[in-house]
Amino acid sequence: MRIDPLIEATPALRDLVSAPRSRDAGNSLFRKSFPGGQLVMTGANSAVGLRSTPVRYLFLDEVDGYPGDADGEGDPVDLAIQRTTTFRGRRKIYMVSTPTLKGHSRIEAAFLDSDQRYFHVPCQHCGDMAPITWARIRWPERQRDAAYLICDTCGGVHHEHEKPRLLAAGEWRPTAPGDGRTAGFHLSSLYSPWETWAEIAEGHARVAKDPARLQVWVNTKLGESWEDQAGDTVPADPLMARREDWGSDLAPGVAVLTAGVDVQGDRIEVQIVGWGRDEEAWVIDYRVLWGDPSGPRLWSDLDGVLNGTWGDLAVRAVAVDTGGHHTKMAYEFCRTRLARRVWAIKGRGGPGIPVWPRRPTRTNKGKIPLFIVGVDAVKDAVYARLKLTEPGPGAIHFPRRLDADYFRQLTAERVVTRFEKGRPIRSWQPKRDGERNEALDTFVYAHAALHGLISMGMRLNEEVSNIGVLPAPSSRAEPAIIRSKWIG
Repeated sequence: MRIDPLIEATPALRDLVSAPRSRDAGNSLFRKSFPGGQLVMTGANSAVGLRSTPVRYLFLDEVDGYPGDADGEGDPVDLAIQRTTTFRGRRKIYMVSTPTLKGHSRIEAAFLDSDQRYFHVPCQHCGDMAPITWARIRWPERQRDAAYLICDTCGGVHHEHEKPRLLAAGEWRPTAPGDGRTAGFHLSSLYSPWETWAEIAEGHARVAKDPARLQVWVNTKLGESWEDQAGDTVPADPLMARREDWGSDLAPGVAVLTAGVDVQGDRIEVQIVGWGRDEEAWVIDYRVLWGDPSGPRLWSDLDGVLNGTWGDLAVRAVAVDTGGHHTKMAYEFCRTRLARRVWAIKGRGGPGIPVWPRRPTRTNKGKIPLFIVGVDAVKDAVYARLKLTEPGPGAIHFPRRLDADYFRQLTAERVVTRFEKGRPIRSWQPKRDGERNEALDTFVYAHAALHGLISMGMRLNEEVSNIGVLPAPSSRAEPAIIRSKWIG
């Protein structure tokens, strides 16, 4: 965030903060001096920034998105808090975040150490004071647009138009003794004056059957951590038993095709995935191309696969893993096919890494756009969705022709939690050493490619609605390269 425009637009700030001057250490992009102090900003991934300046007032934003380690020097929250020891007894440390996974959430752990304050509002009928919780939101059958708040004590009903009156009469109340030094505050979207209970209830209906999207709703709307179910192993045999026959044509509902490519020492593996409404997925094709990836012939074979069509659809985007074997050849293959949205990617595990980055990096030997994919986030979603047994949002469908080896590879990993310096570190690991997982990796990359399209502005559900309406696939393809989306 740049603060120069804010300063220029606010006379009171403009008079206090140092005027812009070249080579002025007190007025740089990340440091602003003013009478009595200075504002210093740094990133959670920079150990130098976190340990460089003593601070009295420390603000840590979105702490659940911080990496587990900053430049190999330890937890970034611990590093930042160490900067306040000079002012012990006078310091203020403010942590804020949307929570993520239960047991791995920094903000949840901090809140549990606090006095756990919730904003209580009075019942307009009996006067009982209580926080607004999801359990108290009700609606007439099949009428979520008429959602209302009830009182647990007397059953009194409060409608949306009464929310301002409830909030005006509310107050913060602690619900735990805490450590005696930390005040903690929890506030969900149910209190928002800009979002109605009906809108939140309708949002819940859209994601209730898809664990990956339901987690986002729980985290962002309720402000609660998500109970992780993805760590349980998913057996291969039940998935294989769910194989389906949809013939040589595409399954009904498929609107977009993406591909994931994994490069090994003696082969290239590619998976084509079809996507429908609310990210319902169909595995369309899976191929193992044997040969030498150091030469051009195998890459030509891959190009032939990616140029194919399934039904009347072509592959819209491709994610090619460049972090393993034959990186140089993978870079070159992607460089000459950027206009077709053949993207070079590199998977990265760990907390806080998004499925698809806001912009690519070019700090690679190929000097091409390289997209860092948060593979842990995708695997969490995939494994949660593999447990869905009914068609619908997030469900994954498999064709009859897939063999047992495919399903063993798809379910080859599990979540492992280890502790480093007392902090739980969660990671995906093979169930058994040396077990192949290319089916999982290529599905993850195809999923990432879909999110690459979404980041460019594609709306998947609109694409589904347009099936059979637009004259040809080429008429609804995005422009070849939208650079503004790449640079944020």
